[in-house]
Amino acid sequence: MHPKELEAVMSDFIKGSIDCLISTMIIESGIDIPNANTLIVDNAHMFGLSDLHQLRGRVGRFNRSAYAYFMIPKNITLETDAKKRLNAISEYTQLGAGFNIAMEDLEIRGAGNLLGIQQHGFIVAVGFDLYCRLLREAVSNFKKVGAYENA
Repeated sequence: MHPKELEAVMSDFIKGSIDCLISTMIIESGIDIPNANTLIVDNAHMFGLSDLHQLRGRVGRFNRSAYAYFMIPKNITLETDAKKRLNAISEYTQLGAGFNIAMEDLEIRGAGNLLGIQQHGFIVAVGFDLYCRLLREAVSNFKKVGAYENA
């Protein structure tokens, strides 16, 4: 949509002239609309966990009860990661659940390789705490080697 048209539609929705807003992921970007109380996400299994959490946060932002429905096609076999994401978004619903969501996302996707080009880590194999200790040790060793080379 042209920016002026988008602004007019959002203004009408906020004023209540429009009852139902159908949107892309743009709605995730921090829009506060007090009268929005229901969200329906189609093909929710295709979204990342943080995206689902951000979308869910668009409703119920003030003192109104809110509902978020994450829809998946009938008779579909979900991939393991999609099941984990949907289970996490349904489990962590309390205020302040962002940390739990982030930790679950870390477990599902992996921590990544901070020092290389590989984009996924081995956190699932060793666990988050051990991964952090190994990372700290590797960085410490790297600093020691660098210190000797610069001396």
